[in-house]
Amino acid sequence: MSSLHIGKRITQSEAFKTLIGFSIAMLLKFIRNTNRFEIHRLDIAQRFWTNDEPFIGATWHGQNFILPTFWHNWREMRVLASRHGDGEIVTKIMYFLGVGVIRGSGVPKGEERREKQKGKGGAGALRAMVRALGENISIGLTADLPPGPARRAGDGIIMLARLSGRPIIPVAATTRARIRLNNWDKFTINLPFSKGAVVLGEPIYVPRDAGPEALETARIEVENALNAVAEEADRLVGRLPQRPLGAGEQPRG
Repeated sequence: MSSLHIGKRITQSEAFKTLIGFSIAMLLKFIRNTNRFEIHRLDIAQRFWTNDEPFIGATWHGQNFILPTFWHNWREMRVLASRHGDGEIVTKIMYFLGVGVIRGSGVPKGEERREKQKGKGGAGALRAMVRALGENISIGLTADLPPGPARRAGDGIIMLARLSGRPIIPVAATTRARIRLNNWDKFTINLPFSKGAVVLGEPIYVPRDAGPEALETARIEVENALNAVAEEADRLVGRLPQRPLGAGEQPRG
């Protein structure tokens, strides 16, 4: 048996995936605990917790590295992970962080791209997320879909909000010290010993009877809201200059 074959068997083994998942989870906890995080508008989520109601926590792909360490503290939360590839590792990481997982993939818009997604569990995952929301379990997922374009909200999260009747709450988490990869979503690896920020936006509801035009309006609203909280988080950690206040505008705390 060749060394290449042995190496492949090791890297595809359950024990290896568990070790990698545990290691990444511990790294995330270390990064979380060694950064000084400022959290803005947590009261938005608290309103739902007080009424014992779930919500859909949305973020951008590539900006969700450190966020699961906060999901753990946000009542019961489940995140979406693909059935293949890195989905196995993500599932292990979430296990060690105390976050539940729903396996499946989002379905990109367009029939030609839907064909490529067959067998990845998009429809089943959607049903599972709707069911979880109906059982008072919040969902955390990314709004944009691989292979891109990045920072474009997909139809899946809008459909989830429409079918479940639960609101989408945009969330951004960042740290001043970070590494940004040169891939489609500019995946960000947060680093320790820095300043961090988590920013929530106001809930966005999608009516159950929404037609195509209303669905597209909601999709654009989610997109704009996610961009806004991401920009605010960057400003809080000092990555962007403070935005000048307009006439009559008050500083936001």
